[in-house]
Amino acid sequence: MISTEFDYSDFCQSLIIGSHDVDIEIFREAGTFAWTLEMQVDSKPVEWPHVFVADKAAYDAAILYLKERGLNPDMFADDGDYPIIESPLCQKLLVEGHPFEISIYRGVDEPEWILEITNAKGTSFIPDERFKTDKDALGAALADFENEPIEDFLG
Repeated sequence: MISTEFDYSDFCQSLIIGSHDVDIEIFREAGTFAWTLEMQVDSKPVEWPHVFVADKAAYDAAILYLKERGLNPDMFADDGDYPIIESPLCQKLLVEGHPFEISIYRGVDEPEWILEITNAKGTSFIPDERFKTDKDALGAALADFENEPIEDFLG
């Protein structure tokens, strides 16, 4: 039996964008230079007809693919013209021994707050629901941790 070792890129991610699950996996066979991109959107594989010279190029191709389909994982990061307001209620916390970051923010022209929960792997959970106050968003995050199994947030 032949055992093949792989190097995995730091650009690998599992994301939740709205109601869509996205998995981006970028790897290469140990000792080689060509990077392979495997991506799934809502558990459906996205086919890539070629390999990449750099893992960043593979990641950029995956992000471009998502953006072309209206799925922007960094909706505010690329748009320097759209300022956001971060809530002072943003925080880091430990739940059952697992670190999480709770981010609460809104666009400067938006009345409602967005909740984002990020686990230690960098997997981000953003519910579709928007909140009237940042306190409501924080309450929803804490209630989710209290009422849902921790495995739901470990992605």
